[in-house]
Amino acid sequence: MHFDWMALTVTAGFVMSASAAGAMIYSIAATPRGAARRLQRRLAPSPDLPELTTAGKDRLARLMARGFSPLAKLAAPTGEGELSAVRAKLAHAGFRSPFALQVFLGSKVLLALGFVAVVLWINAVRVEPIPYLAAWGVALAATGLFLPNLALRARVRERQRLIDEGLPDALDLLVTCVEAGLGLDAALQRVAGELALARPVLAEELVLTFLEVKAGAKRTDAFRALAQRTGLQDLKTLAATLIQTELFGTSVANALRIQAEGMRIRRMQRAEERAAVLSVKMAFPLVLCFLPALMAVILGPAMVGIMNTLHKGTP
Repeated sequence: MHFDWMALTVTAGFVMSASAAGAMIYSIAATPRGAARRLQRRLAPSPDLPELTTAGKDRLARLMARGFSPLAKLAAPTGEGELSAVRAKLAHAGFRSPFALQVFLGSKVLLALGFVAVVLWINAVRVEPIPYLAAWGVALAATGLFLPNLALRARVRERQRLIDEGLPDALDLLVTCVEAGLGLDAALQRVAGELALARPVLAEELVLTFLEVKAGAKRTDAFRALAQRTGLQDLKTLAATLIQTELFGTSVANALRIQAEGMRIRRMQRAEERAAVLSVKMAFPLVLCFLPALMAVILGPAMVGIMNTLHKGTP
């Protein structure tokens, strides 16, 4: 029995790369939740947070980060500014683990190698070699390096959209709690609990802010950290408003109410802007798709009639 050792080697490498990529994705998704649970357990112990599960996830993330460290060095940006930008994007996406950067950079190299391994495997099992094999390998390697950036960008947009949709309601609840006599920190905890089912992403951010204040951080620093974690302009404005309110001693409830009304007005303006641009965007598919079919329907019978008349008139 004849074995194709080239195909067998490439297949084994591809399986190992796919397994490592799956473990990487699982470790990235689990690590931020585990960090939040550890912080919550230290500040407010809860019996429903088992120690073994969280510790196991952290150990897995640490092992994955150590394994991806050599690959991460190959894709690491050279400038400190670019590296800080990648860390900020990971934080905006909810990946706040210290291992997230290494796993993200290592996944880019791993996907590139995996795509190249797929091309080599297909070339090995084919009877004839793939034309322009080197060009296909370079193109797929570049695709593998760029795909994690697209996935990260999509996750950041989705997370920011979820937070932005729940902010006005959260501010209304904060106004209600503050006017009822609760302090701002207690109001944050109460609102986070109320929004845990409807707006889990926003509730998680509010809980982290509350836990930072409870751990001893200044309220101004906690709100600045909230704005930096999410990257939303509305939260930056809210943080600046609350900081000014605390410095000048003005009413927190009035400031929150004005901020909620401003957010709703900006949301309405964004919706009106999208509606106004929609007619311009629809012009291109109308011209490219509908206009040729419409011209064919209108002019087609006339052209057929003209051709038949000319054909009958010829001797």
